[in-house]
Amino acid sequence: MTRPHKSMKYLFFFFIPIFVQAQVKWESGLSEAFQKAREQDKVVFVEFYSPGCPYCQRIAPFFMEKAVADLYNGAFINYQLNVETEEGREFVEKAGLDMYGIPYFLFFRADSTLVHAREVSAVLSSVLQPGKMVVEKTYTGENYAQRFAKGERSENFLTHYALFSRVKKDTLANKRIINALWEIYPEEKRLSHTSWIILKKAMMDAQNGFADGWLSHAVEAEAWEGNRAGVESAFLRVFYGTLFSREARGFGAGEWKTLREKFTPVLGEKAVLGLTWEHEVRGLLKTDNTAGALELAERAAMHFQNDASGLRYLAQVVEENCKACEQAVARWREAASVNTTKENRN
Repeated sequence: MTRPHKSMKYLFFFFIPIFVQAQVKWESGLSEAFQKAREQDKVVFVEFYSPGCPYCQRIAPFFMEKAVADLYNGAFINYQLNVETEEGREFVEKAGLDMYGIPYFLFFRADSTLVHAREVSAVLSSVLQPGKMVVEKTYTGENYAQRFAKGERSENFLTHYALFSRVKKDTLANKRIINALWEIYPEEKRLSHTSWIILKKAMMDAQNGFADGWLSHAVEAEAWEGNRAGVESAFLRVFYGTLFSREARGFGAGEWKTLREKFTPVLGEKAVLGLTWEHEVRGLLKTDNTAGALELAERAAMHFQNDASGLRYLAQVVEENCKACEQAVARWREAASVNTTKENRN
């Protein structure tokens, strides 16, 4: 047996398997993503997120899952849009969208048409579901209106459509959908957690059965929400939506009074009256109900007692619409002058 010479060098080859971890491929820029989508005839998937958001941080590991990578890399051009950047703010303003939280998954055609939008949670099925819906076209903006027009009224469909219309800020569609959903909504579910989520995340104004039901059951809403602040925040958003709705432009004093009385028990008179008094006072004066207008204006003045500018504006509105209200107007202006003097001394 011949032994190798001592000076001979031995070469050892080690075959180490290299595992490449699957991950979603993100484009470097938003314009590049849309350009590539046009070239490849694909949908753009945008994760709307914030680096400091704990929920977004919990979502991040799922983008390393093979099933997620396969779906999103195969069907979409992907981009992560940071809500805290100028790019993120400009995008939301230009697109005219209303996302009520992050992370949010948005899907666009190459021409920037929104086709799907969905809030997600840190569960694999939740991360996969929005992409699958777009691929399968089960719940996408491309067919919502047609399905609704053809009479589809299932609870699941209407809920998805309502959420989509809220994100798109389509107030007219949202009103029709929410009213249709209330008509078919089971009686036993009207104070359920699902019903509360519809008010919190899908509704745009308070002129529907869901709002009426929950406004008179704020205690139950607080039980679902877990705190009073969350309930007030949800109702305040719906309240603002009603104030600035198209229908509100035609409200008379009676409608403004109804709206005020509905929201006062939940949000408090100061918050509600501070936003509705002018509309209601003008409406009352138009119908020559001077006594009613002055009574309501006096209540508003009580809340403005330490607000000089608020008192002056109250006096201006009443004076412009009521020539017989000089005494009240003079009193409010005097109170405003006293407040201004105090402010200057301080």
